Amino acid sequence: MEANLAQVTVMPSGHCFSIASTDTILQAALRAGIPLNYGCSSGNCGDCLARLVSGEVSKLQPHDFRVKDADKANGALLMCAYTAVGDIVIEASVAGADDIPQQTIATRVKAVEPIDEHILALHLMTPRSQRLRFLAGQSVWLASDGAAGEYYIASCPCEDRHIELHVRHDQQAFAEQAFTALAKEDVVTLTGPQGDFVIKLDSRRPIIFVAWDDGFAPIKSLIQHAMSLEVAESMHLYWLSDALGHYQENYVRSLADALDDFDYKLMSADADPADLAGRVLAAHPDLTRFDIYAAGPAVFLDSLRAGALARNLSILGWHQEVL
Repeated sequence: MEANLAQVTVMPSGHCFSIASTDTILQAALRAGIPLNYGCSSGNCGDCLARLVSGEVSKLQPHDFRVKDADKANGALLMCAYTAVGDIVIEASVAGADDIPQQTIATRVKAVEPIDEHILALHLMTPRSQRLRFLAGQSVWLASDGAAGEYYIASCPCEDRHIELHVRHDQQAFAEQAFTALAKEDVVTLTGPQGDFVIKLDSRRPIIFVAWDDGFAPIKSLIQHAMSLEVAESMHLYWLSDALGHYQENYVRSLADALDDFDYKLMSADADPADLAGRVLAAHPDLTRFDIYAAGPAVFLDSLRAGALARNLSILGWHQEVL
């Protein structure tokens, strides 16, 4: 028998998500990709304190944190302990990049997925009691048997305990470890997250995503997060390949097949940066209503930014990550 679904509306951000009676408000929000602020998620710290504006809630989990009587009378509740009884409206803070603390987690390898001799997808699982808090577009440090390296997360925060990373066979010590020695169930220590190349939660404008080689990793995470939050009117992906090829082309094609508001173009990085930037922007003469998220080399990003601003992109709509 399916659990009854209700709707939760978060103020002042306006985000909405569905919740089953078997899930806490926090669990349902994170599954929907909405980064509500929280700490321990087990009722001890009080960081997920919110206010019930309207509707009815029911206690689902015990908690040790004591909510003051005056706050209770004003609707205060711990999102990690309560579920919704019918549709509710809550007042709660949504975490930004600066709000998420550094975490160190001993993860286990779920799978090492070789794509070709140049790159692999590494799939990690966090412990049930220690989910990684991060925003799409951020990176983490990985360490195993003394080898370490920094990598962008390629999966969505909405994927619960699963973390996907794209490891390029380069000079980083961890890459050599991943390609030659890592196996299922091995322990990989993860530290992070880092970075502020994250989705703008209050925008509903069309988005252009631009990735260069394995800059596709943070872009993939951003695309999935935008999909889960339904924040974009439409999404357009341009993936330029210099050395690695379009190593997850099938995934990109599956998105285009499944979504009416997503299109993509796979491009070769075979020209000077200004020419490549012109090719990316050729189909977008007026960028007044757009946001752009681009991950690539600095010289290319400089040309792309200049071209986008010349097409009326607001400076507030430009988001970049220099690889």
